[in-house]
Amino acid sequence: MKWAIEVIRTSLDGRNLADLLNGLGFDLIRGVEYPAFSSPGIDACATAADAFEMAKDVEAAFKGPARIDLEFTLGSVIDYGTTPPRRHAFAEGALRAMRITSGTATMTICPPKGLSPNELAKWHEDQNERQYQSLLERQRALLEPAFLDPRAAKIIELLCVEDPSGENLYKIYELAEGHPSNRQKFHADFAIDKEQFNRFKDAVHNPAVTGDWARHAYPQKMNSTNPMTRAEAERFVRRVADRWLQSIRQGRW
Repeated sequence: MKWAIEVIRTSLDGRNLADLLNGLGFDLIRGVEYPAFSSPGIDACATAADAFEMAKDVEAAFKGPARIDLEFTLGSVIDYGTTPPRRHAFAEGALRAMRITSGTATMTICPPKGLSPNELAKWHEDQNERQYQSLLERQRALLEPAFLDPRAAKIIELLCVEDPSGENLYKIYELAEGHPSNRQKFHADFAIDKEQFNRFKDAVHNPAVTGDWARHAYPQKMNSTNPMTRAEAERFVRRVADRWLQSIRQGRW
């Protein structure tokens, strides 16, 4: 290992931080004074400054629209090519913290009746692990796409807009599609049929359907006989966005 970058502040416990970094392709290590992370890509950097630039992408993913850890702060770059290891400090501009309001439903699960003390302790241990793995997957579903693709980071930001307009929803669709030249493949990959897309277009574009909420100011010829409602258009875009974000994690789009 040549380079590692310190994490001098985080709201996450060690296991959670290590698991999330691992999902991005980085290893969390003990470091000199603070926990630090590295990867083959970081090791391939020619200078400490190059390594720090790569690490800033990690920080942006944690603190940006995914909002996984707003306290995540980089420290020095550790040079393990010297004895003792040398620390290179870099000044860093403040990252803009996104204000996102979201809610997660919780459900209390009670253990089965009649368990022995040992069985009850094991049940609670297993239940805590299940809850952690569920949390980890929710975090990764946002963090990994935001790190891997700038379009995904923008989609996550737009998905968190309260009371989105027709313009917001169509931007999400456009970001996922990438370009109209991709439309045929995009629709095939994400099971969007022509009628469904026409109904969506009528809702988000046409003020004759959705009034001032629509993107355009003037009525247009209808593309369908059964345009989506605002609520249907939002549900449609969220389903498409969720599937597209998952495809980014899997390297399929």
